[in-house]
Amino acid sequence: MDRGGIPTIAELMALLATKAAEVEALAAERDSLARRILKLEEELALARLHRFAPRSEKHLDRVFNEAEQASLEDDTDDGHDDVDEPAAADLPDTGLPEARKPEGKKRGRKPLPADLPRQRVEYDLADDQKVCPCCSERMHRMGEVVTEQLHIEVKATALQNARAKYACRNCDRTGIATPIVIAPMPAQPLPGSIATASTLAFALVHKYVDGTPLYRLAQTFERAGVPVSRGALGRWVIASSERHLHRIFDALKLRL
Repeated sequence: MDRGGIPTIAELMALLATKAAEVEALAAERDSLARRILKLEEELALARLHRFAPRSEKHLDRVFNEAEQASLEDDTDDGHDDVDEPAAADLPDTGLPEARKPEGKKRGRKPLPADLPRQRVEYDLADDQKVCPCCSERMHRMGEVVTEQLHIEVKATALQNARAKYACRNCDRTGIATPIVIAPMPAQPLPGSIATASTLAFALVHKYVDGTPLYRLAQTFERAGVPVSRGALGRWVIASSERHLHRIFDALKLRL
């Protein structure tokens, strides 16, 4: 500053440069905060998606043309017999070593597991069809052609537990109090419930392994002819978890 207290041009230029640097720093901080806000908004949207969107199925499993895409996989079952690929034309001998042919994809469906229970269904010709169309003599059975199909059937049945009930005729005749003895049942996973161990396993596998919501599981029971409410399914799941699944949890916790 000069003697009159007025800043010089150099001082004004230095102050202006300082203010410009501060403005630039504030702008950079503003841009950084804007990017952080955008990132936080994206994380919030992703968290909401994970919390409220259906997580029981992958996105690829919900595409409209799932059947068309799945049919392009190697293990197909198109209802036709296997047909060999046509042989490629032989190339002229060039004297060069034979090129290694790429391994082609194996065609045809995979055989059913050998340990799968087999149910034999026989089909035979009618008696009037067992006559030779050439000489009209009766034909003999020379063998059979066996093909296998996968058969899965979901059927609900009612399991009746008939417990034998015994009483003493002598005590009944003599007027003494007649003791009544009823045959005991094996320990049940949920005493007093209509669900058997197999039914509970069916519900728990669909709930925890397949990720099926309870309302869809209730629809599955309804299609099988046995309406089971969502509340009953919830009680089955909670009671099974409290009574039995805690052992699995303790074992996993001990192992980890």
